[in-house]
Amino acid sequence: MIRNMKVLVLGAGNAGRPAARLLRHLGNSVLVNDLRELDELPPKARKRIDEMKREGVRFRLGGHRIEDMLWADAVFVSPSIPSDAPVRGMLESVEKDLIHITTSDIGRVLNQLIGIPMVGVAGTDGKTTTTNMIDHILSSRYRTVSFSSIQDSLVIEGLVELVVNGDVSNRDMAVFELPHGTIRMADGLEIVAGVVTNLTPDHMDEFRDYDEYIERNFSIKNLIAPGGILVLCGDDPVIAGLLDDLEVKSVVYGLGNERKVEFMDRTFSGSAEPQVSATDIDLMGLEGSEFTLKVSEIPTALCSTCGSLNCEEHDGVVHIGPLTERIKLRVPGLFNVENALAAITVALVLGFDIRDIKNALEEFRGIKGRFEFIDHVDGVSVYMDAAHNPESMEKLFEGIEFKGRLIISLDNPDTLTVRDKYRIGQILGEKADILIVSGKNETTGKIDMEAASEVEGGAGRDKTIKTESVYASIRRALEIAEKGDTVLHLGPGVVNAYDNVRDDIERAIESMRDFTVVLGGCGNVGSLMARNLRARGYRVIVSDLKESTHLEEVFREEGIELDLGGHSMDVLRRAGTIAITPALENNRRVLDLISGLDADVIGVEDVLNMCPVEKPVVGVTGTNGKTTTTGILKSIMRSAGKSVPEHHLNIQGNTELVPALQARLPGDVAVVEIGTFGRRGEIRQSALLSGVSVGVITNISRDHLSGGRRFSDYIDCKREILDTAEVMVLNADDPIVASFAEELREERAVLYGIQSMESAPVMPEGRECPKCGNNLKYTRRTMGHLGDYQCVCGYRRPQPQVMAIDASAAGFKLVIGSEMRDVKLRTPGIFNVYNALAAAAAAWALGVSIDDTVRGIESFSGVRGRFQKLMDSPRVILDYAHNPAGVRAVMQELKGTDGRLIVVNTVASESGIDGDLEISSLLKDADTVIPASYAARRSSSILGKRVVHIESSRKRAGAGTLGANREQVEEAISKALEIAEPGDTVLIIGEGGFRYAEDYIR
Repeated sequence: MIRNMKVLVLGAGNAGRPAARLLRHLGNSVLVNDLRELDELPPKARKRIDEMKREGVRFRLGGHRIEDMLWADAVFVSPSIPSDAPVRGMLESVEKDLIHITTSDIGRVLNQLIGIPMVGVAGTDGKTTTTNMIDHILSSRYRTVSFSSIQDSLVIEGLVELVVNGDVSNRDMAVFELPHGTIRMADGLEIVAGVVTNLTPDHMDEFRDYDEYIERNFSIKNLIAPGGILVLCGDDPVIAGLLDDLEVKSVVYGLGNERKVEFMDRTFSGSAEPQVSATDIDLMGLEGSEFTLKVSEIPTALCSTCGSLNCEEHDGVVHIGPLTERIKLRVPGLFNVENALAAITVALVLGFDIRDIKNALEEFRGIKGRFEFIDHVDGVSVYMDAAHNPESMEKLFEGIEFKGRLIISLDNPDTLTVRDKYRIGQILGEKADILIVSGKNETTGKIDMEAASEVEGGAGRDKTIKTESVYASIRRALEIAEKGDTVLHLGPGVVNAYDNVRDDIERAIESMRDFTVVLGGCGNVGSLMARNLRARGYRVIVSDLKESTHLEEVFREEGIELDLGGHSMDVLRRAGTIAITPALENNRRVLDLISGLDADVIGVEDVLNMCPVEKPVVGVTGTNGKTTTTGILKSIMRSAGKSVPEHHLNIQGNTELVPALQARLPGDVAVVEIGTFGRRGEIRQSALLSGVSVGVITNISRDHLSGGRRFSDYIDCKREILDTAEVMVLNADDPIVASFAEELREERAVLYGIQSMESAPVMPEGRECPKCGNNLKYTRRTMGHLGDYQCVCGYRRPQPQVMAIDASAAGFKLVIGSEMRDVKLRTPGIFNVYNALAAAAAAWALGVSIDDTVRGIESFSGVRGRFQKLMDSPRVILDYAHNPAGVRAVMQELKGTDGRLIVVNTVASESGIDGDLEISSLLKDADTVIPASYAARRSSSILGKRVVHIESSRKRAGAGTLGANREQVEEAISKALEIAEPGDTVLIIGEGGFRYAEDYIR
């Protein structure tokens, strides 16, 4: 025994922890080292470490230390630590004779302390079911203890637990699973019976080659005690080829079905004559099976002299057989007949009577996660099974027929091991009518949709659906399923994350028994609440007083049902949950409507909490260019193969809750526009709720200055996004925006700007230095207040990392770091050069290549209402420009164009009369100005004879910033087209124009 020493254990994994715990139990002072920090270890390991600390085991994580080696008398090195690991070199350098404790030492100590007969089960597939079948039979006579993946306990941890808790005296026999990862720690144990179920390739990325995998699993033969028996599946060609060299007693079982195992360029074939077999097999589908058991004469582990197990004093053994018995199993499939043969053989060699074995086995109802029945939903049966590699999946379906369609749900086949997902797709594609694949790796918790795509490649796109979770898969399966169908979930998550997977399945089933009604679901916020809930698998009905919605196709495509033209009480009475939009939360009629109903009532905050942001989010803010920058960045991300959620709303600019809800819709990366009404805290709150990781500020000009607001207040509003974003993309050519970079660490700021451009007319705008307040001097202007600037105080334009060279309205040379590419714009304009640069800088911050960036920019065809051409002759341009900076940018772009310029002004400025006057002054280069709104008419006197009035603009009509109503817009456009010649240009600006001009022109 190893006692009263200072022992250093290297490695806090599945080998190191039980070794440390046992050594501490023996009275040693134990210290555990690991390269990983505590939070880098799996949750189960962290929980176990907390228990061990209470028992007196010390831990020093995050590295190995020479001083700990000098402290120790002995050291245990976990077998998972590679032979060339630096820590082994550190051990050799210690000038001290350390006692090296091996896995064999641990095994021998355990063997001595336990002292009860033990049964071990090894192999690739079937270990867990076989272990539990054996335990079920043995427990009819003995007080057994069992360790397997179903008990969520590794054998060595379980045996150490048995010793430490002093529970050995309460047990007569132990039965445990010996997976390849922990069988090394079993060295030194002596088992009375061992099983090898099969040796098909799996976890191959953990081994040098297939031979090493076979050798590891078959090393159970070295654990067989004197007089013990090794039970082997003779149908497995690999096992059959190893029988001749065995030096321990063995019994072969099998169905007599010769198999072939292929791996890379090797093929194994052949089988061994079974001594324990099944004939006249009657497979009864999901009801189970019946077969005739036939046993020839076989040796047992019982001494023929004294009748004991593990007898070392006598030579003779008891033989039994031949035997014949009809056996009925409650668990389905041919593979379970094979598992039953293994369990029967073990019970026979341990001295059980065949009648006792039959009675016990016929009461065995299966184990969790092995063709486990979950529930019936509207005539659809739901099961789950842990099959997770190609071989186990092929075996799973042998002899099972399904009455209706089979819909298979599969979690990501990868764990820490990467599997042949294409082949898995081929196998399941042949078996299933529909295959639904989740990209979530249930072992690591990460979503890998590429893995799902590989499965889809093998199964075929026509029968495969991809999701991001088991919950979503089961929800989709139950929506598709019809009465009599079977839904079967498969995958390694059933073993490695059983509780999580089972919970996902049960939640999906429960969600199908009721539904969520979203009241006011046709509105901006309501529609996004509904779509987010539906994306998380909830059954959703949108209920609205509106009789139609432009989102109808979106809703139906996403599986959302509609209750339009009123709120049906029949629908509301059947609802399990009612979601109310913020606009209806205090609506007395709505509250009276739902009072007395049994449904849970939730609001938008509940939806935000139920649907967390789980992707990178780019938040784009600024005065102008937000919508176009957002559109270009989405185009870039799609060129890079990423999916980007769209809100599909007829709005210009995202404010308040829209960005937060849009960010939660399914996709790889979200790009949201974050506007403002000029209120303090508004952008900060929206960015926080949206989970913005990359923030973009396009530019800052005077806007939203009505009601006594100062420009400095507006600047502070835009600055708020700095408080939430991890990385900020800033316009170096805007002196205010560029100054924000000085508030950030260097790695948090990405600057963009125009480095050089072709000569073009510029409508300049002055700007004060954000540092000292003096007027800035410009050595080069690109647009309005943008350009190359400097101040007497020393403040100057910073050098951008993402830049445009030789910029023109048609395109530019994009430079990012040392790379440069030519870019052509499908939507021309210097303002669109800036929008493209902002998007390129954000894409760079997200790791997108310059080539994908260029493809995305060049494929972008514009945003509705942003320099949008409505007619060719005369040329009619629609632009949403509604503040001075936006109007200046559009007027600069049209300066010097052929023909006359006729402007239809529908604007009512958010900055009141001052903004209206500034916009009118910017229209002095136009030949004719037609005020459509009352606000535009009121401020147009400064334009003199350029103005042509319409009758309807004499009255206030459009509310707020809408400015002009439909009548005013249509009269103004009609007047413009009456005046215009074929070579002229008609420019329509403002929100009213955006709302009504396109329909009228058509």
